[in-house]
Amino acid sequence: MASKSKKQARDSNAQSASSSAFSTWRFYLFAFIPIPLLFLASHFLRNTISSPPSDYGTGSMFDLIATRYDFINRALALNLDMSWRHRLVKEVVGAEGEIFAAGPSVKLLDLATGTADVAILLGKAADQYYNTHSTISSSDDNNNDSNTILGLDPSQNMLNVGVSKIQQSNLSHVVRLQLGDARNLDSLTSNTFDAATMSFGIRNIPEKEMALCEIHRVLKKNNDSKLAIMEFSEPGPNTGIMGSLARLFIRHIVPAIGAILSGCPKEYMHLQKSIKDFPSPPEFVALMEGLRCPMKVGDESDNDKSDIDTFGSFRLKEVVNLNFGSVQIYVATPILKEYVTE
Repeated sequence: MASKSKKQARDSNAQSASSSAFSTWRFYLFAFIPIPLLFLASHFLRNTISSPPSDYGTGSMFDLIATRYDFINRALALNLDMSWRHRLVKEVVGAEGEIFAAGPSVKLLDLATGTADVAILLGKAADQYYNTHSTISSSDDNNNDSNTILGLDPSQNMLNVGVSKIQQSNLSHVVRLQLGDARNLDSLTSNTFDAATMSFGIRNIPEKEMALCEIHRVLKKNNDSKLAIMEFSEPGPNTGIMGSLARLFIRHIVPAIGAILSGCPKEYMHLQKSIKDFPSPPEFVALMEGLRCPMKVGDESDNDKSDIDTFGSFRLKEVVNLNFGSVQIYVATPILKEYVTE
């Protein structure tokens, strides 16, 4: 009798295991069914949507998707994008917010700020540091001139969303947003900012050298000043199977899901195209270090060298690779070089 009972128990366990295995198999089957459909959608979009112009990633494009931008970003990045932004901010401010040690005079610039995700993270870091060290008096809190973080973006609709988020985070005394284009920062004084950031924006600018030279101009020229740019790139051939999967995801899944969720297929075909066309990490490093930004008389903070014998460039300090090589953070310092004449 006991032997029969044991046999029934074994049969029951085997049946349960078989049922569990079938359920797991069925889960993965249904989970992967949408993938071929998304590839088909991507193929259809490529062959039916006209290619956007090279400067389509400016304010006009983002005005159309501003209210859905954050939701779609989280979906497309599998909710990893905020961890990337946290890493970008850490590279700029330091693990303990050391960049703010000089007090309220520290100024940070966030370009292509969009809905202000990075500007808010920078603002939180500043607020935490100043509150901990009692650097800013309460009378400064309502003084807009004391804003530590300035966020610029060419899309007014994106900025409107960002302003609402800043108010909800109680950071209006630290973060200020303004309409602006990285290619023309004439409203900003030279040698003003201790650091500048740009996340997923530089690839949307056709005149990358122009934007980088404008950033160079407004940054202070010292060893502590920083530029941190975070951008997508297609993983190279030596990034292994995960890099290959990430490359397929960027080329096919991202534009298809983005088109479906946003209802703006042309905008998300531009997203994939802009990533595909962006320079590889070594090429972008060479671009930044090969800049010859013209210097105006008086741009240098410590002397009045002529613009004839001095030009601006960047020295790359580090390239941080994230997400199997599909995301890079370029950390650089603005430098001055002298023309060598023979």
